Amino acid sequence: MFCGRIDLKGTFMKNRLILSTATALLALALPANAGVSIDRASPSIGGCPFAVSPAQVFNLVPPGGGCDVFGVGPVLEVMPPAMGLVPMDNIDALSANTLTPETLSYYLVFSGSRGSVGMAGTPYSVEAVNNQAASDLWRTLITSASPAASMAACAPVAIAAPHFLHRNQTGFNLARTAAPGVAVAAGQDNIDAVELDVLDFTGDDVHDVPVYFSLDPASPNLVASGADIYFSPAGAGFFVPFSFPAAIGLVGMDNVDSLVMWDRVNIGVADAGVDFALFSLAPGSPTLAAIGGSPADIFVTNFAGGFCLFAPAGALGLIGADNVDGLDVMP
Repeated sequence: MFCGRIDLKGTFMKNRLILSTATALLALALPANAGVSIDRASPSIGGCPFAVSPAQVFNLVPPGGGCDVFGVGPVLEVMPPAMGLVPMDNIDALSANTLTPETLSYYLVFSGSRGSVGMAGTPYSVEAVNNQAASDLWRTLITSASPAASMAACAPVAIAAPHFLHRNQTGFNLARTAAPGVAVAAGQDNIDAVELDVLDFTGDDVHDVPVYFSLDPASPNLVASGADIYFSPAGAGFFVPFSFPAAIGLVGMDNVDSLVMWDRVNIGVADAGVDFALFSLAPGSPTLAAIGGSPADIFVTNFAGGFCLFAPAGALGLIGADNVDGLDVMP
């Protein structure tokens, strides 16, 4: 029980201070790992003094000058053979098993394709003009509902504007590295997949947790479809796909371009109605044309043969012609 005079003005000012402090603490607490892959056309592939391939996963590192300066470059987190891949495979989407519940509301962390421009006036659009946006990671504000709730209602979540720059490319030491707001030459690296969790705890370039991924259609190890999702157990390569296109309501010519997994019961097995995933589809996927969707839309599935719209392109500050290339979540 409280007795005494209530200082409303002081309480208001204290709450403002708490909110400001909480915002600062969130910035400090952002995941430090942020593993990424890059696409086939990225200048770091073939442009560094050491082998860089679209089948590698790179770690966040202290900012440097890019791989063309003093041999400093991307730091390998997971090598291709660890997942059963070869250097010319292209990891299109990547996810660890998200351990926080699918019933929580999340921030979305995403990357866009090289040709994406963002909505006018957004931070993404500014960096797109600077030829930087595709090498950076971006973060939305928190969603108004969870993946499970969105799937149950088959309705998109609400995400307040605007988005923010989450990680600048200087944190990955790619070939063409620049601080935010600096214009660089066209032809930047393109972050193709994103996973915020640490995958390699031991420093041997082998994943110590299970991973889920998709491959682009030109990958030598593609089993059948760019909409197949593969499962690679901790320390081992993939064997057969985790799921086939029909399990998430797709067709064989579709291409899963980003992925966040909630694998809940039988790890490595897509349990219909129990497991969840967020994903996007690459440009040219027939399902996008069939539903009038965008490569920058985010969808949700429970692997029971269908999917629903989770977040339209505009909720991320992107336009319909843009393309989400990498995706992860923060609770």
